[in-house]
Amino acid sequence: MSEPTADTKDELPSLKRMGYVDAVQGHEIYNFFGNRVISTTTPSGIPLAVKVKPPQSFDRSEAEMMQYAASNGVLAPNVRGVYDIITHRPLARVMVSELVPGVSLDEVWHGLTAGEQSSIKAQLRTQFTRMRACKQPFIGRLGRQPAPNNYDSMGNTQLGPFDSEEKFDEWCLARLSGNALSRWKWKKFVEKERRGSSGNFVLTHGDLTPRNIMVKDGQVTGIIDWERSGFYPEYAEYAFAMKLCHSHEEWWIPVLKELLQPCSKERLEFTGLIEK
Repeated sequence: MSEPTADTKDELPSLKRMGYVDAVQGHEIYNFFGNRVISTTTPSGIPLAVKVKPPQSFDRSEAEMMQYAASNGVLAPNVRGVYDIITHRPLARVMVSELVPGVSLDEVWHGLTAGEQSSIKAQLRTQFTRMRACKQPFIGRLGRQPAPNNYDSMGNTQLGPFDSEEKFDEWCLARLSGNALSRWKWKKFVEKERRGSSGNFVLTHGDLTPRNIMVKDGQVTGIIDWERSGFYPEYAEYAFAMKLCHSHEEWWIPVLKELLQPCSKERLEFTGLIEK
């Protein structure tokens, strides 16, 4: 191995100080709570999106979930690969995927006519139906991997996998605070809910905000950012959207209520109680 040149030696201190946000340079198209996305183009002219995060908070299973969705008829970006960037330490993890054309729905919604809004709703309803048709026999991520803990609003913890809805309910009940009577009440509630459950664990995006829905010329072009995705009971998409996604615009909530299969008010209350 050759000796480092003077120029290389000068570069080493800067590499040691480099943060993950500097690991990939380019045109930044998105930066939201640490999710940084950069656009680039292949030599043959194909536009790509490069998502950059610290490796400890970027699970490769996110890419697997997004590619699974795309492979099963959902308008999700196809994934080209996931790579670790390493200098003297693991610096960043990047996911390279197709760049979805258009702009996010929140940028254009209020400029659409009533007919155009209805068309977007119909297209989204089709996408959500396709998602619900994608099932696994467990709660978690592909290959029985853990899923992000969407009930943990402050951390990067995980949950599961769970082979039954009963095991998942037990995990949820263990998070409850309150007295014994309250715990007994909710235990009876989830037992009753399970008796009426389909038992299906369906593909759940977990963060259906309008900034994660891309549109162009009146067409939905993609649903992006599958960071909070997993396979969950059928009620989860609605419950997560109503109780755990705290950044929804007010106008978007009634739209979601039209498009998603609702769950009971008690389920929503229970979901809120187990969030930490």
